[in-house]
This record gives sequence, structure tokens and C-alpha cells, in this order.
Amino acid sequence: MIQLKIATQELARFTRAWPLTASFLYVLAFCVFSYFVIDKPLALALKANTSQETLSFFKTITVLGDATGYLVVAAVALLILRTMAHSSISNIDFQRYRAWGRSALYALLVMASSGILVNALKYLIGRIRPRHLFEQGLYGFDPLNTQWGMNSFPSGHSQAIFAAMMALFVIYPRYDVAYLALAFMIALSRVMITVHYLSDTVMGAWIAIAAAVLLRRYFERKGHEIQIKLERDKKLV
Repeated sequence: MIQLKIATQELARFTRAWPLTASFLYVLAFCVFSYFVIDKPLALALKANTSQETLSFFKTITVLGDATGYLVVAAVALLILRTMAHSSISNIDFQRYRAWGRSALYALLVMASSGILVNALKYLIGRIRPRHLFEQGLYGFDPLNTQWGMNSFPSGHSQAIFAAMMALFVIYPRYDVAYLALAFMIALSRVMITVHYLSDTVMGAWIAIAAAVLLRRYFERKGHEIQIKLERDKKLV
């Protein structure tokens, strides 16, 4: 018991000192555990027991995890805000639009960097999607594969929605609960419609969160504030 208590204290100390590293190790451990214990039976159970109504609902909302729209919005916002900053007459407007432009750049970088990493891992790892488990009984990996059916890990939709929502969480935290709720629902949808295993979505989400944390640290080290505070928010402080 004493040794267990010491080990727990050391683990807690390590987690406090290196939270991002610790969270990666915890998520990785969960993904390994899930691969051997949870993913396969859960996918088979969902395939056999999910009602058509439930399936239709999650198929409808899962499209919100497509990264394209979020990337385009962030890129357009960045372009517009940079243009507005450089065409501003007053210094106050220039500084405001320039700061908001940095926020848009932050969001774009969070989504793009995490998306590139996820797609690289998909190719390198080559995890076989649930579809092939249902149709051919295949479960495992086929590395260095570009086929859709062989790139299940990590989940791109989970990464995309968590990247977009975590960027908003940092930039404008007023609706933080709504951001996280939407992210969790879209990640859940990937499991419910059985295009991904549970561990795929967990790792995809973690990569997005890590990108948001690391890039926020980078911007702050540069002395850039990326959180947007409107007048109505200042009144609440």
C-alpha cells in the first residue's frame, strides 16, 4: 500500500509538471487498451443494435466534422481582417483588426497543423476501418496505405471538430460548454455510425487539443493575445 501511494504521488507530480506529455501517455495507453478490449466488441454491438432513427440522426450531424468549411472560414476571416487592419484610418481600429486577424491565424494553424499530422498518421499506421470487420472479418493494420478503408486511426472528423471548437474555446470562451458539447457529439457520431473505432476518435480529439494548447503557448510567448473580448464580455468581468 505504501509503494502504491508513493507511485500515485509520483504520477500526480509528473502530471502536474508535464500535463501535455502525461495526457499523451494516458491517451496512448487508453488507445492500446481500447484496441484489445473495447473497439471490436463495441463496433459489432453498435452495428447490430443501433436503430435506424439513431443512425440517421448521427449520420446527419457527422458532416459537421468535415474540416473543409472550418478551414475556409478561418482563411477568409484572416484575409478580411488583415485587409481591414491595413485599410484602417485610426490606430485603434488597426490594432483591433490586427489582433482579431491573429486570432483567425491561430484558428487556421490549429486546424491545419493537427489535420496534417492526423493524415500523416493515417497513412503511416494504416488501421483497417470497421467496415472491413463487418464485411470480411478484418481487424488490425495495413501500414503505408492510402485507401480510405485502411486509414481509420486517428479520426479526421474528430480532429477537425475538436480543432475548430478548441480554437473557439481559446479565442472566445463565452460559449465554451456549447463548443465542447458539439465536439463530443460529432466525435461520438463517428463511433455510432461505425466508420471509426472509439480509440480513433479519442486520439483524433487529443491531437487537436494538443495543437490548440501548443500554438496558444507559442502565440503567448510572442506576446500576442489571441482571446477576443467584446464590450459585453468586459462588462461581465
